[in-house]
Amino acid sequence: MKGPTLPTDEEVRAAAEHLLAAHRGGGAYPSVAALARQFNINRTTFYRHFASIASFMLDAAGQQHADGPKRRRPPRDDDERDQTIRRLRDENTDLRRHVEIYEEHLRMLTTENARLTEQLQHQAGVTELNHRRKP
Repeated sequence: MKGPTLPTDEEVRAAAEHLLAAHRGGGAYPSVAALARQFNINRTTFYRHFASIASFMLDAAGQQHADGPKRRRPPRDDDERDQTIRRLRDENTDLRRHVEIYEEHLRMLTTENARLTEQLQHQAGVTELNHRRKP
């Protein structure tokens, strides 16, 4: 069974040039992931078959970035990411509290179990051999 057919080198070069042209025009920084996505292949496969084209594209983009006017990358949506981090930290704190509560309950139940076992053995007349032995 064969996997999806790979694009030709010319198709990949044309797509890389298109990403570089879009970057020159103020678009996003070109990435190998974006290039691979255009051909519905994963990055590992892309690097395996088109490493030289990927290197060329990234080098050209880096050179454009260094030679061209200094632009800031578009701001990331940090609010959503920060909210997610805060939510996860709160959940982590709550889960740690739950674990502490459960640990305390286990200690209490263990102590209660030992006390009840001792009472039951005493009422049943069970004699523990360790108590009857003399040193």
